[in-house]
Amino acid sequence: MSKHIICKVCDRALNRYVDDDGVTYIHTFNDPTNHEPVPVEAPPDWRGRCDFCSAEKPEFLLPARDFRVPHHDNEMSIGDWAACAFCAMLIDSNRWNELARRAAAGHEKLHGVPPDELRITFVRALYGELRKHISGSLRPIGGEQ
Repeated sequence: MSKHIICKVCDRALNRYVDDDGVTYIHTFNDPTNHEPVPVEAPPDWRGRCDFCSAEKPEFLLPARDFRVPHHDNEMSIGDWAACAFCAMLIDSNRWNELARRAAAGHEKLHGVPPDELRITFVRALYGELRKHISGSLRPIGGEQ
């Protein structure tokens, strides 16, 4: 599994962006915009948030191979995705449209405004690409691999 790179300021996972100038780390669309990311390697016990709805303390990992983020050719999704119990249930029961709606609700809760249609379309494309790169079953965080 790839090492997680997080922001030292807000303790959130960062996306990796690659271009001719090298590698840069950026906040995800659900994360704060009040500061520039300060990338550091996550400590071994770091759990972050649910990568889908942004709930605190995810309980499950969805194993995934690295992939390019749709419509953002220089941005990569690296490694496994974290999921809260509810999002894990939606994934396990193949309810991806409901998962996208839950992610939109999480965005609204964090930012006070719903995501625009372009962002919702992006999330659906992102989840479609994630589904192609799932490499195993959901497993509890800290559980056997």
